[in-house]
Amino acid sequence: MKRYLKLTAILLALLTCVLSALGADWDSAKTLYPGIKLMRLKRNQPRLLHIFIMRIDLQTPGLTFAVTGRDPDWDKPMPDYPKLKIRTKRTTTGDFLTNARKPVSAGGLGLNMLVAFNATPWRPWTNPYTHKYADPPGVNISDGVIVGNRKGNNPAFVVYRNGKVDIVDKVDPKDFPEIKDALSGFNIIARNGRKIEDNSDFSKGLAPRTAYGLSADRRYLYIIAIDGRQPKWSLGASCSETGQFLIEAGASDAINMDGGGSTTMCYWDRHKKKPVMVNRQSPKGTYMRPVAMNLGVVIKK
Repeated sequence: MKRYLKLTAILLALLTCVLSALGADWDSAKTLYPGIKLMRLKRNQPRLLHIFIMRIDLQTPGLTFAVTGRDPDWDKPMPDYPKLKIRTKRTTTGDFLTNARKPVSAGGLGLNMLVAFNATPWRPWTNPYTHKYADPPGVNISDGVIVGNRKGNNPAFVVYRNGKVDIVDKVDPKDFPEIKDALSGFNIIARNGRKIEDNSDFSKGLAPRTAYGLSADRRYLYIIAIDGRQPKWSLGASCSETGQFLIEAGASDAINMDGGGSTTMCYWDRHKKKPVMVNRQSPKGTYMRPVAMNLGVVIKK
């Protein structure tokens, strides 16, 4: 019996070490705001990686979301790419966060937004990659207003009017009246606690990644930003690796969002009174790419 108890203790100790090595110790993670924690991880295996994960407690009182809305010239042809219609204006995640916090009288949204992340992929993405406007794929909804509905089979991160949050394989049009916010992504990378393998060049390639994950009970939202394409700093990850990292962090289901040079994780520094980018898009660490849509976490005062 003593030998059994000793063996059990050793196994439990090993399990604790494994969980710690995987970065699952949220008790020691930095608290940015009540209900919002940040974990920074550096790994040398399977390659050099800098990984940043935020965990957001969806039961935090007053917590809600805000996403990029329609541009004032919505549905007009893009002046520099008339094949597509204007849906949103490309904006950096930092500017999105700053503008959301500005008073309405100053042209802002007057929201107590605390953290923000890049979200959907978009078109056009052609040389010189400086188009002012964007047309995201799939279904995208902001505060009940349809920003874009290109149909298709894109999975999405969805916030319902009743407060429920989910990751769905496809947004069903019959659910539109029940949806507050929807952000379409590229592909599902984890389901029911298992990563999803994908052998496409897009998914197995090493790149900077942004992905959203939800715990099985839907209490926690996990956002991951992985830097890449930066020798001596971070080399990037595949989609299945990103899904596994989110599972290790506590997620059951996960969706791959726009990554590459768009990957951006920001929080509002209450002392400096400005957005701070957590990850690093470029070696100098100061560049933010304007993106099609952003997701912000708001705590109502």
